[in-house]
Amino acid sequence: MERPSEASQSRGSTWKGLLIITAPLSKPAILISNKTAVESKDFSMTCKAKGQINTYQWFINGLAPADSRIQLSRDKRTLTIRRLTRRENKGPYVCEIQNPLFRNRSDPFTLNVAYGPDGATIIQTPDVYPIGIRVNFSCSAPSNPRSQFTWLYNGRFFSNTSAVFVTAALRHTGNYTCIASNSVTGLVRNQTKIITIYAPLSKPTILTSNNTAVETKDFSLTCNGTGQIHAYQWLINGLAPADSRIQLSPDKRTLTIRRLTRRENKGPYVCEIQNPLSRNRSDPFTQYVAYGPDIATIVQTPDVYPTGANITFSCSAKSNPSSQFTWLHNGQIFSNAASTYVTATLMHTGTYTCKASNSFTGLMHTQTKNITIYAQLSKPTILTSNNTAVETKDFSLTCNGTGQIHAYQWLINGLAPADSRIQLSPDKRTLTIRRLTRRENKGPYVCEIQNPLSRNRSDPFTLDVAYGPDTAMIVRTPDEYPTGANITFSCSAQSNPPSQFTWLHNGQHVSNSATFSIIASLNHAGSHTCIASNSFTGLMHTQTKNITIYAQLSKPTILTSNNTAVETKDFSLTCNGTGQIHAYQWLINGLAPADSRIQLSPDKRTLTIRRLTRRENKGPYVCEIQNPLSRNRSDPFTLDVAYGPDTPRIIPTVDQYPVGANIMLICSAKSKPPAQFTWFHNRKKLRHSAKLSITNVSLNHAGTYICHASNSYTGLNSTKHKTLTIYAKEKNTTLSAEDKNLTINAEFTIYENLMKHNKTINSTSFVIENGTAVLTCNTEDEDLPDIWWYFNNKRLILNDRMTLSEYGQTLTIMPVKREDSGAYRCEMWNPFLVHTSNSFNLVVSYGPEEIKILPKHVHGQIEVLLKKKLILECWANSQPPAQYIWQVNGSSISGNSGNTYTISQASWEHAGTYTCVAMNKVANTTISTKITVKVIEASGGSSLSGGTITVIVAGVVEKYLMKPTLTISSIGIIMDNGTVVLTCNAENEYSSIARENAGT
Repeated sequence: MERPSEASQSRGSTWKGLLIITAPLSKPAILISNKTAVESKDFSMTCKAKGQINTYQWFINGLAPADSRIQLSRDKRTLTIRRLTRRENKGPYVCEIQNPLFRNRSDPFTLNVAYGPDGATIIQTPDVYPIGIRVNFSCSAPSNPRSQFTWLYNGRFFSNTSAVFVTAALRHTGNYTCIASNSVTGLVRNQTKIITIYAPLSKPTILTSNNTAVETKDFSLTCNGTGQIHAYQWLINGLAPADSRIQLSPDKRTLTIRRLTRRENKGPYVCEIQNPLSRNRSDPFTQYVAYGPDIATIVQTPDVYPTGANITFSCSAKSNPSSQFTWLHNGQIFSNAASTYVTATLMHTGTYTCKASNSFTGLMHTQTKNITIYAQLSKPTILTSNNTAVETKDFSLTCNGTGQIHAYQWLINGLAPADSRIQLSPDKRTLTIRRLTRRENKGPYVCEIQNPLSRNRSDPFTLDVAYGPDTAMIVRTPDEYPTGANITFSCSAQSNPPSQFTWLHNGQHVSNSATFSIIASLNHAGSHTCIASNSFTGLMHTQTKNITIYAQLSKPTILTSNNTAVETKDFSLTCNGTGQIHAYQWLINGLAPADSRIQLSPDKRTLTIRRLTRRENKGPYVCEIQNPLSRNRSDPFTLDVAYGPDTPRIIPTVDQYPVGANIMLICSAKSKPPAQFTWFHNRKKLRHSAKLSITNVSLNHAGTYICHASNSYTGLNSTKHKTLTIYAKEKNTTLSAEDKNLTINAEFTIYENLMKHNKTINSTSFVIENGTAVLTCNTEDEDLPDIWWYFNNKRLILNDRMTLSEYGQTLTIMPVKREDSGAYRCEMWNPFLVHTSNSFNLVVSYGPEEIKILPKHVHGQIEVLLKKKLILECWANSQPPAQYIWQVNGSSISGNSGNTYTISQASWEHAGTYTCVAMNKVANTTISTKITVKVIEASGGSSLSGGTITVIVAGVVEKYLMKPTLTISSIGIIMDNGTVVLTCNAENEYSSIARENAGT
């Protein structure tokens, strides 16, 4: 039925149709097919509701049913679940009823699915227990509703709970079964566990097969224990037996040792008894093995003894139990002890035998030793052939002794004689020294007499060899002395006995001692001779020394040629001193004169300064007089140079004043002593003063003012004119160009390159790094009180490389560094005005350095595809910027003086070595680097023609990576607001660059 339009309604029309009235739906409920939902069974739910229901709809967990096991009736009122599962089919379930106008849902229905029990599980516990321990049994089985549990012991009921315990006794050994059941599902599950109860084992003991264990015999040990013994185990020294001589019985209860040894089979031995639950060990058993005696050994003693010596005989033999000993002397028993002793007499010489025996083992061993007795030797003495031993003569020593002497031996300094000049008699009793020396033959000498038993030595004998005197030596002293000095003469000469000394002065005897002293005077000059003699050797030696005496120099003074030193005039200084003067020396400011205007007389006594200057020739001056012995200096003399007056300066510089103004004119001029000033107005003398004050000026005060400066010392005069204009009406005054501007002159010194020394700079110039820059603020008025320096428009802060002159006019930078580049200006002050110079731009030249060729190369090599474009870029850090020259295979390329070299289309001829040379013409330095270009053929695929573009990318590279070359991956139009991908040709020099909003 169609509804009439609004237009027709407005005209009063009517329409007809079927009107259906629908009541709201009531809330549905869910009915189930069974009271209990059992896992793996089918289960149905029905949506029950009243009202005008058109359709039914089900929701499981808020979603329409989608499981293949879910089935709906034709009207979808009933939902059936095939083969229920505990997890997947819990729900919740909701049914919804609908008609064209209304819908309503049931409450959620959650399905409680009964299941189980699954397999019964007895919680893991041991299978064996000792008596008296608590044994817990616990059973579980997943089930809904919960399982009912029953425990059976050996098939008989003993509990209805899931957990039960017993206190272990032997009767509790057996089978324990857990039965789990569910009355809702009708299922039953069970599991069985076997438990064994063990009693503790008693401590075992070890029984032996024999009373005594004898080395090399067999011996058995048996483990004796009671209780439930399942196994026996033996331990020897805490370890299981591993020796092939150890044998165990089949049940391991008895251990047998084959061929016993004293060391390896001592034990201790322990036996252990075991069952599955417990074990016990015996006490340790140590084997006492009887052995020996081994070879009898007589304790080492000498074979010879002196009469009266106490001789001890001691015998030993390894044995268990200990050996029995018997001593025989020449076959006769004389002791039954292991050790015995005798006091030696000649009758004790003979053979001694030791017998060692063991009654347990039945073994016996013997050893024999021979002894000889000797009488003691007396102490020998040394006899000499002459009373005095004289150097270069022969000398003999004889060893004198009594007793049984078998041999003689000599020792010199504790060693046997080895010098070819030492000779021994055939029996070695007499020692003769050929051509004695003082050092090698002093000794001490010892002679020794010997027999097989004893030896004896004489007392040490030291040989006192007479020698010398050797060359006489005068102790080293100066050859020159001042008068009044204390001079000591000392003479020495090696001699034994000591030399006798005699001193001669100019051939006359003066002393008989080795040392004597004098107070120097001029008559002590001359030759002094030392004579050394020795009456024993009859030798004599002399030495002579010449001495010169000098008088002390007086302190010199400096005499001047004129009373007054005047600038531009010559001036002389003379060094005036008395005494023995050998040389004169002048020092100016502590240094030797180096100025070309300084001239010295031939004897250097007089110093003349040509064309005096006020600054350079002030001094101080010092003259020094010298002779070989002493020197003396004058007091410092500072030269007071009279100069000036220079051209006067009148301040202020304003030339125009209004009527009634007050004017103060100040005249200054560099002069020493200070200038005398006279003011003139229109050639009329006004006053003698540096200052001229005019108050309440009138038109009559206009005209020319002259400042006249004079210096009576120099006889010089100088004037300065100033014209004043007086206006009836006040006018503004302006500064003259002279007052507004100062200038800076600069000079610098280069120490490392080829530029000229001391070059004058105007407003801008280069100075090479590590040289010296000197900036001077030019002014004619040296008396202005303040000079300030500015760097890059900031007040200059001096660093440790910067110094200012006394009045601040000169700024010196040494050494100059690149960070000193910038604008410098100076500012000067007087009581009326501030004067500022123009900026002076100082540029520090350095480099070239850090040279680099791009694109990046690998091991000095760049590869370029055949017929492709290659751009080489060279960069070096330099100020001013470097100039570049390219070379290919060592030859320069004309027309390529820039920092780039372009190969438009690479060919095989382009392969080779490319060298970039960077030059700094200011610093006159060069640097170079080179790379190898390799042309290679494309590996495959078509190459793009015209696909190479050059792009200047800012901010992508560091300061030395200039203008990289990029390639675009395709040719065509790039849309506005699109994306273009540029890839750098420099072979991994940069990352790929994505640049949005590239344009067309």
